[in-house]
Amino acid sequence: PDLIVEYPSYLVRAEGPDRYGNLFASIDLAEDRYISAIQTKPADERARLVVHHTNAFAVFPDEEAGDGMESEQHLVEYASGKNAEIYPADSGVLLQAGSRARLSYHLHSVGEDIDTVVQLGFKFHPKGTVPDHVRWTKQLAGAGNGSSIAGIVDLPPGQVTRSDGYTRLGKAARITMFQPHMHYLGKYQCLELIYPTQPVKAEVVNCAHFDYNWHLAYNYADDSAPLVPAGTILHVINWHDNSAAHRGNPDPRNWSGSGGRTIDEMGFAWIGWYDLTDEE
Repeated sequence: PDLIVEYPSYLVRAEGPDRYGNLFASIDLAEDRYISAIQTKPADERARLVVHHTNAFAVFPDEEAGDGMESEQHLVEYASGKNAEIYPADSGVLLQAGSRARLSYHLHSVGEDIDTVVQLGFKFHPKGTVPDHVRWTKQLAGAGNGSSIAGIVDLPPGQVTRSDGYTRLGKAARITMFQPHMHYLGKYQCLELIYPTQPVKAEVVNCAHFDYNWHLAYNYADDSAPLVPAGTILHVINWHDNSAAHRGNPDPRNWSGSGGRTIDEMGFAWIGWYDLTDEE
């Protein structure tokens, strides 16, 4: 990375409920730069045990408000084992000089006290470069996390269950990344595009095996990134395995369902994209 930001250490006790909160760190950046790749990760393998997920934000003074208030922009998510998000060469995210870094964290106990340090790494475009597109990332088409019409995830013991989530894109876009997100019982996820055509046409563009320990971000190559017209529906299809055949299942005798804790379940995709004009 061109720049690494390290957040303050947080002691996760051996026992206790899941922890949620915020940590802040300064960003040593003398001038505005555009991000070309980004990654959050625990600083060592012990910290990796207790970090369920984080979301990193750039916090900067809101000069237009003129009242000392601050505004912020989401930068990147981390979940267990996630690799870097790498942007296409013609896209980027502006990081303003003088910004601070906020880390929204979800930590969980694993039976021993662990001092937890999380780092945020940036790769920048060359100085003076202004990319053609702003690259966005967001959790979309969710089931079980309150962000979708799909409702709850209901996983009876001893069986594989499917759930579905949907999000409509209001603008034409180029999808640059697909990253499945589920918890312990997640096994497989597909991304389908439902196009705004008559008759309706649907196309599965990716499917991925899932392991909770490796929330992999699949960064599309330039010649395979899906191009979607405005009005396209992202359809995320999840499969959870609550049977004894799933080696990561802590208790195949027990029902599991929707929730934000590590022991609960959900299913959605982190999608990276940038907007396109009609001409593009």
